Amino acid sequence: MLEYVFFDQRPFDQFLKHVKGLGLNPQSRVSDRDEYLVELPDDLNETVLESVESFYEKMMGISEDLMAEEDSGHYSAAGVQVTLGDGSQILASVDPALLAKVLSVVSYDELSQFVDAVAAAVESPDSRPICKRDS
Repeated sequence: MLEYVFFDQRPFDQFLKHVKGLGLNPQSRVSDRDEYLVELPDDLNETVLESVESFYEKMMGISEDLMAEEDSGHYSAAGVQVTLGDGSQILASVDPALLAKVLSVVSYDELSQFVDAVAAAVESPDSRPICKRDS
């Protein structure tokens, strides 16, 4: 059994949504130490496992950022992982209230796609109109 641990409910919820979207039936629970646990079978095919692992890494980044800046039960900092054209990843600081509001209506995967598209446009500007581009 593969086990994934989270320390904040928001990334946990996003992860559950992602793995269910892959057609998986995860087992989940909250431990007595307030850890959010997700269990998946260990016989996943390689493609599904890569998707799960990649998304888990993104969620752990969010979870760590949220927990690192906890102050009296209120989050004072948050971040969004940005993948640059060379494959490196950086963390962009985002107002926690804004990030929470965005994540209430879109998944972290959707937000990541949006942020990565903006980063790509900044790194490689294309002044052609959208309708004239290939994709």
